[in-house]
Amino acid sequence: MKKNGGGNQKNKWLVFTSMPIQMGITIYLFYRLGAWLDRYYAVSGQWWMKGLTMLGVAVSMYQFIKQVNYLNKNE
Repeated sequence: MKKNGGGNQKNKWLVFTSMPIQMGITIYLFYRLGAWLDRYYAVSGQWWMKGLTMLGVAVSMYQFIKQVNYLNKNE
């Protein structure tokens, strides 16, 4: 017999509401690393910042999809 899933639903909502914060922090850290590399190597056009920001977006999307699949699998 299955118990009331109210606690599990609250856990899911907590995870889903924290995901944008995780994504924002990940993207921001990649952006800061890219900006630092641009200054360190004196790159014109800010290619490190642009490239690492896009990599940060890809990494955060990967984390998001991985977490959603994990939550759906353990439902």
